[in-house]
Amino acid sequence: MPTLTAKYWEPLEGGKVKCTLCPRECTIPPRGKGFCLVRQNKDRKLVTTVYSEITSANYDPVEKKPLYHFHPGRVIFSIGTNGCNLDCKSCQNWEIARQDTPHIRQVFTPEMAVEYAGKYDSVGIAYTYNDPIIWFEFVKDTAEKVKEAGLKNVMVTNGNINIDALRELLPLIDAFNVDLKGMDREYYLKFSSFPNPNVWKVCEEIKKAGKHLELTKLIVPGFDEFTPEYFERFAKWVAENLGREVPMHYSRFFPAYKLLNTPPTPVEVIDMAYDVSKEYLYYVYVGNVIEPERESTYCPKCGTLLVRRVGYNTEVLFTPDGKCPECGRPVDFVF
Repeated sequence: MPTLTAKYWEPLEGGKVKCTLCPRECTIPPRGKGFCLVRQNKDRKLVTTVYSEITSANYDPVEKKPLYHFHPGRVIFSIGTNGCNLDCKSCQNWEIARQDTPHIRQVFTPEMAVEYAGKYDSVGIAYTYNDPIIWFEFVKDTAEKVKEAGLKNVMVTNGNINIDALRELLPLIDAFNVDLKGMDREYYLKFSSFPNPNVWKVCEEIKKAGKHLELTKLIVPGFDEFTPEYFERFAKWVAENLGREVPMHYSRFFPAYKLLNTPPTPVEVIDMAYDVSKEYLYYVYVGNVIEPERESTYCPKCGTLLVRRVGYNTEVLFTPDGKCPECGRPVDFVF
């Protein structure tokens, strides 16, 4: 596919350009590419090299994103391409996120995306696998068409995008899962090679816009502290700045990418994070462990089971009009 002029950049002296899509704000020399690998200085203009090109496509359970409170039990058409503005040391999809592999990309237009998003009772489309922030132009154009078709748009993202660009996407995106790496700049620099995170402000903007938001936190040995106080910091921030109803997913690390010699996270640490966070948040979940009772949803008022999950098998138990069958409390779900 031919390249497309990108949005969010400005020209600099000497033929350079500065990308302003994310807080990294790369200065890119002639013919060079940004850190994300897919935004290039071509003839003194910033272009995207992956518009209408994908590396991955699948119909996934919406719970796999993970989104546990958004159309539970449904599938969603999911696509991704090359590139990411972070370089996380345990990236599960580094083969596409941290490599530019045009030889495996296939042409996939916004019109094709809408067609596939409407099949097999899919709720819509998820932009995932790599980070959709760096795919901004395609995501925006596709999301507009998906919305026109009456389907839903989901972004699974690290959440580090400049606010002006985020606000351009917010009217189009129905739900976000934001992968919250840590709670300070030092963590992002050490774990993700990212110097200027703004993910916390982005999460606040998403909530302020009334969009559905869930958070994921991968707990990594050697990077995260295994203490109650550490996880309390996460949970308190979410409760105070986003709301107690925002679902929090704690995920167990397994060796990957640059951390192949790091052992898996002890299960008891995942359980600690769960127990501590439940003091502050209504909905806390665990991932990459087999604990169905901690993957299911309970009414925060009376404790009644609202959604039973075993792996990706989901049973919705709240009433058709969205209430707890015991106490009648409205459920915190989009359905």
